[in-house]
Amino acid sequence: MILPRPARIAALSCYLILLAGCASFRTADRDLDAASRQLATASVKLSTADHATPQAEITPRGDFVVEGKRVDITPQQREEVLAYRAQYIDIAQQGIAIGHEGVDVGRRAVVPMVFAALFGASEKSIDASMDERLAGVRDATAKLCDRLPALRAAQQRLAADLPEFKPYATLTPKKIGECRNDALKSIAVAQQ
Repeated sequence: MILPRPARIAALSCYLILLAGCASFRTADRDLDAASRQLATASVKLSTADHATPQAEITPRGDFVVEGKRVDITPQQREEVLAYRAQYIDIAQQGIAIGHEGVDVGRRAVVPMVFAALFGASEKSIDASMDERLAGVRDATAKLCDRLPALRAAQQRLAADLPEFKPYATLTPKKIGECRNDALKSIAVAQQ
């Protein structure tokens, strides 16, 4: 069967869109992989909404550094700093894994979504289909948010034992609640 020229052009356009999408998905996967590697080996940067508070970081060795100067800490404080860093990184790595899952959902959804749009599916039905595909990602994100109270407790303990850390202990119950609520919102609700 020979397709008319407009149909061939439309098919080629769809193929190019899909090809571009695939490149974007590969780029997203590479970026997530790079972030994962960097997270495991680089210092964890700490900042606050208060721009007057200097930037701080926790090195892989457990040094606590504020404005480029290492804060003197005891061996016990170093253990707490390292434990907090490990917990923080573990949650971030879980977030990166969820990011990979989201990229995979997008990769698997692009072809059906393009064809749905081409064949006249409503925006509402396309959104509903995407909501369904993203349900697992939202559930995984909500579970990640469920880990934040323990991270907050670790932040509070570290702030109590290392006063210089206190300005960086900014995770609040409100932020934790917002995380979970935002994770469970559907696309349709988020777009309104």
